[in-house]
Amino acid sequence: MTQEALAEMLGVSVDAIGKYERSVSFIRGDLEPRLSDALGWSREDILACREDWEIRQHARHGRGYRLLDQSVLDEAFGGSLEAAIFSGLDMADAEFGELPEAFAPSRATFVPMYMAVRDHWAMVLEGDRIVAKWALPFLLPEDEALFRAGEYRESDMKVDRLRRALLPGEYFGYCPALVVRAGHEAASPLLLSSFVTFLEGLARRDIYLGGIGTVSCTAAGAQVCRELGMTYLGGHKIQADFGVWVLEGAAIAGSVFGRRSPSLRRRYGEAFAAQDQTDTNSGK
Repeated sequence: MTQEALAEMLGVSVDAIGKYERSVSFIRGDLEPRLSDALGWSREDILACREDWEIRQHARHGRGYRLLDQSVLDEAFGGSLEAAIFSGLDMADAEFGELPEAFAPSRATFVPMYMAVRDHWAMVLEGDRIVAKWALPFLLPEDEALFRAGEYRESDMKVDRLRRALLPGEYFGYCPALVVRAGHEAASPLLLSSFVTFLEGLARRDIYLGGIGTVSCTAAGAQVCRELGMTYLGGHKIQADFGVWVLEGAAIAGSVFGRRSPSLRRRYGEAFAAQDQTDTNSGK
């Protein structure tokens, strides 16, 4: 639908539609019934849209948090992606302290991985300092099995052992890094928004996550996993107090990610409802 067509449908100017799309302004309260009547939006859809707008406003007018993009990369790191990755690893190292070799933020392991899957991670900066980041490479099926058994080692995360999402289908995402620097919890909404945008982009290509896995190495990390609605699978074989967590694909529609994005909730709800029906018909 063009901006002109949407403007005519809602009875507003084309300029207003442009401002809504750029998050410069939010839809007026009197437009909510029109969104419901003309576009079929539910009240939940409208609230999710409002939450996303508030996140963007916080990022624009808050403490100066911003996502790493090309312009920020040029400004803060002289255009060097490798320098940004090094800085992110240094931040994780400082926040986590000493970790077992299997989970340490080793440059030899992670720099090639970050370089190879540039669109599978994001960083938030305050000024020229990285204060938060996430990453989600896709594992091969055999490595997913190791993860679920509590035996996967991040030190084995080699570029040739990452699965590339070239075709529509179901993949398993592993999160080796979800880090927010102490004192910068206010950067979390922008970090969450960037992850939701990542999932939305995949879903538009009919690429879905059959699961999102991670290993918690601190009590705070375990709390975040619980708040995200992840399921605890048990302790890791290398370090028993490290937790193995997973958010199954069928649960994503009802998760914080689905609540933030009506399109994710709809797409994942439909994808996994169809899968459940196929499994039922085949007797699984």
